[in-house]
Amino acid sequence: MTYGITPPKRSYPPEKQAEVAARQTARIARLPIDALVVYDLQDESERTDQARPFPYLECVDPTDYALGALAELTVPPVVYRCVAPLGADALADSLLRVDAAGGLSVLVGPASRAQAPGLRLADAYALRRAHAPDLPVGGVLIAERHQRTLAEDERALAKLAAGCSFFISQSVYSVAATKDLLSDLWYRCQAREVPFPPVLVTLSPCGSLRTLDFMRWLGVAVPRWFENDLRHSHDILGASLKVCVDLFADLHDFAATRGIPLGCNVESVSLHRAEIDASVELLGAVAAILGRR
Repeated sequence: MTYGITPPKRSYPPEKQAEVAARQTARIARLPIDALVVYDLQDESERTDQARPFPYLECVDPTDYALGALAELTVPPVVYRCVAPLGADALADSLLRVDAAGGLSVLVGPASRAQAPGLRLADAYALRRAHAPDLPVGGVLIAERHQRTLAEDERALAKLAAGCSFFISQSVYSVAATKDLLSDLWYRCQAREVPFPPVLVTLSPCGSLRTLDFMRWLGVAVPRWFENDLRHSHDILGASLKVCVDLFADLHDFAATRGIPLGCNVESVSLHRAEIDASVELLGAVAAILGRR
């Protein structure tokens, strides 16, 4: 069970960055989590022709933030790295620092094929093998991409062969799409006699229709019934929380019957207090499903 956050905006003055870090440290220290996910955001405008619902603002470097501003936390950091904008030296330095701190990393490729990468994902895996071979490295699973290509399970196996040992999904609102991906990956692993890797399903509380539009812009599948429920609800955040809890309970049962090692990553990427509080409430509900106090 992990908790996912974004670093503060790079445009914030140092005193505001320190204030954000202090609040996050106090909140996270009380959570019953195994690790803290720190995201690395990239501008994904090249991925789609649709206008971005929220402007892209560059954040503080996730490695610097996880190992510096949040250094008081005792849980290990899981530091995302978008490899396309990085040079080889910068990525190698990040991996070595995370490894020395007892953390983990998740390597993410370019947002779209149109993006000219400084590093390809294959190059990033090779750098990890050369510079930090003992660092646990994860990959991203995207059920929506599997719906389009029916190849996400093959991509996952290729990442396992390159050194990945776990996966974290994109935000999930579609149970059916996620079950399809888990099922296909399960049977492909059995056919290849490969142990099924731990998968963390990401849940994201949604507090407004604008946030829902942003999720859709990011490529998250939003079922029609879910959108209808939110649009007609007097408490969008409460309705989305219930859906997230029910969704994970369903996926947890699905995975348990097959022996799939399924965990959960609860995102807290909003600046609004109500949505931050909702992420903590959601984490508590997930802990209960996982049999934790």
